[in-house]
This record gives sequence, structure tokens and C-alpha cells, in this order.
Amino acid sequence: MTEWPRITVVTSSYNQGPFIRRTIESVRAQQYPNLEHIVVDGLSKDETPAILRDYPDLQVISEKDSGQADAINKGFRRATGQIWCFLNSDDTFEPGALTRVAQEMRPAEGRHIVMGRCRFIDENDRFIGIEHPSAFESHARVLAIWKGYAIPQPAVFWTPEVWQTCGGLDEREQLVLDYDLFCRFSQKYPFHVIDQIVANYRLHAASKTQGVNDDMRLQAALEVSRRYWGPWWSGQGASLRWSYARHRFDRKGRGYRVMQAARTRWRNGDRLGAFANLTQGTLVAPDVALNAVLPPLRRLVGPRLRQLITRPRRSLAPKGPSPLTVAWQGFVELHPDGWAGPQLQRDLELTPGQSTLVLVGDTIAAHLPAVLTLELQIDGRTVSVIDTKGREKFELRVAVPDGPPGSRHVLIQANTFMVPHDLWGNNDFRPLSFRLRDLRFV
Repeated sequence: MTEWPRITVVTSSYNQGPFIRRTIESVRAQQYPNLEHIVVDGLSKDETPAILRDYPDLQVISEKDSGQADAINKGFRRATGQIWCFLNSDDTFEPGALTRVAQEMRPAEGRHIVMGRCRFIDENDRFIGIEHPSAFESHARVLAIWKGYAIPQPAVFWTPEVWQTCGGLDEREQLVLDYDLFCRFSQKYPFHVIDQIVANYRLHAASKTQGVNDDMRLQAALEVSRRYWGPWWSGQGASLRWSYARHRFDRKGRGYRVMQAARTRWRNGDRLGAFANLTQGTLVAPDVALNAVLPPLRRLVGPRLRQLITRPRRSLAPKGPSPLTVAWQGFVELHPDGWAGPQLQRDLELTPGQSTLVLVGDTIAAHLPAVLTLELQIDGRTVSVIDTKGREKFELRVAVPDGPPGSRHVLIQANTFMVPHDLWGNNDFRPLSFRLRDLRFV
């Protein structure tokens, strides 16, 4: 690129002393040749003003404001860049982010908004294994907030034309101001998505995001979304109202809860009540009922009948993973309920006299789209591959490669996974492969 477009980054700040230096340093570390960083500080009373004085090249606006939206709008009124974005004072950029964005932004070709991927990090900058859902389909999908929000604000960049055409942040909005902005952006412009992590969204106890629950955020976003639906007789208005009505009815979720009640009644000896719940659940959500009875039924039928039973359930599955599922792709820890995703990494201590690794687990084989196979690695070396052959339970004992006692890195790689929400409508979008019962050296 012969001439790099100027990029303006606006950061609003108020009492973010523990994090703002890391935000500023992440911008400086871009080493982007044509950069403008404007920090708008609302007269912070912590160490923020002293930190800002350490960076004389920053443009700093230090004055009282009426909130985050007001502060950011002030910053963009001074912006001179050809590409704009705002980075909150507790978030950070990944190395090389601005260079990639500059390469991807092509307003002459109609590409005015670029969106990358964004990771969640903790107070100590550690990736917590989950990304912000990141996808763009259409303006209507942005408005369908009940399907999950998939625009990561720190990873969105745009040209000044977009801001001037759609308007800046609504200063009346406090909780979902970025959602309102992107509703308006998507009305006029498509988002060009790049498959690269460009930013980090920090989750910590003092953040605005952590101070409210999911229901509060959804209700606030719904109020914003409704402004852009259009009349009920329009195509978009009718489609969104129908989609939201289906969401409220929660067919699969209702079916799942009734089937759970049937299972509880059966275990308590209430056969009649269990049958009534089973009938109700089947009428409301036959696909969920099939998924609920399939695992025990699998044990009673032969392979051919088993394949016949499974086919209808698979035909009802989504054609591709939801962005809410893709967001878990970097998670390699064990979930609190004992389930593991397609990758599980553990560091285990090998003591003198131990020579064998024991792996014990189970899965719901009928719900996996393929027969589960697990590749087991120790310190980067594949030591065994286990084909579960469709069994619910499995156990593996493998010799540990030669080496001194100490910490050993164990990686278990699964070839397939299920998503509970796709089966039962229970809002659990994790990709799950197997449940770990035991993993240790002996």
C-alpha cells in the first residue's frame, strides 16, 4: 500500500486507571504509520490523568461529559481519519489489527465497514477461552437480537461517510449504545467480515457489561430494535414480529422442560403423569421428544433401525453452527459440569513410578453426528487414537512416553461434537464431545 489511510481511534474514559495504560499501549504497539488516537476523559478522579500525561502525543479532551456516548461523539467531532473506530478504555487491540483493517477497507468498491473477531479477556489480560460471537448476515438479522448478538464493538471499523450518513451515538442510550449505532449502520451498509482476531473485550467486575444481567441487556436491546422494524404490514416488519413471537413461545424450550418433567415423574414412580408430560412434549416439540427418547431407544435396537431413527433427527438440525457456538472454538478447558469440547488440554503431574495415563469418559453417542474418535497427545506427541465404536462409555490406558517426572501437557482431540441447544432448545450453545470421568497418571 503506497499511502496508508489515517485511522482515528477514539477512547472514552472515566476512572479506568487500572486498564487505560494497557489500552493505549495496545494502540501504540500497532506501529501503524498514520494514526490518530483521541482520548476523551470525563475528569477522572483516579490515576488516569497522570497516566495520560505520560503520552504527550495523545490528543486528550479532559472535561465533564454526560456519559459514554457524549464522550465518544466529542472525540469524533475532532477526528481527521479516513477510518474510524472506538476502543473502550479497558479493551485492547491485537497486534497487526489496524494494518489488516486498512488493507480490507475499500470505500471505492463499496466496502465501508470492516468487522473482525474479538476475544474475551479477564482483568489480567488472559484469554478466557471464549470469543464474542462474530457474524453478519443482514440488517434484519442484526435486529433479531433474540437470536444472539454477533457484532463485537471493539472489532468494528468504518469510514466517516458511514457516521455522517447514519448519525453518531444516541446520547440517550447508556446500556446498548453500540447496538443502536450498528442497527443504523446495517440499514445502509453491509459489514465486511474478516477472519482475524483484531481486538480483546475485557470482562471484569467493575465493567458496565458485568453490572447487568442478560435479561436486562436483552430488554434494552429489544426497545432499540423495535424502532427499526417498520410497520407490521411490511415484509421486514412482519418477518421480525413473527420471529419474535416464535422466540417468546419457545417451542423447543417448552418441549424440553416438559420432557424433563416427564423424566422426573417417571423416576418418582408417577407413570401416568410421566406419560401425560411425554404426550404434551411430543405434541409441542416432536423433534425434542425424539432427541429425549433416542439415547435409551438406541440401546434396544439394531444398527439398521438405529440409523433409520437417527436420520429424522439429523434432518432437523441446523445447517451450520451458530455464531454462539463458534464463539467457543478456542475453549480448551473442562466445563464445570464435566463436559469437554472438541479439544481438551490439561497439565498433569507425572511422579516417579507412574508410567500409564488413564482416560475414562462417556458421551451421548446417539446425539453425535459421527462415531466419536479421540486422539490423545502427550507433550505434542500422539500416543493413541481411540475409536469408541458408538459406545456410551469408554476407558483408555496408554503408556507414557519416556521422559523425566514433572508436568506433562495432555491434549485430547475429538472428531465430532453436539450442541445441546440444537437438540433441546435449552440455550446451551457449547460444542460438547464427551464427559470426562477420570484423567490421571498411575
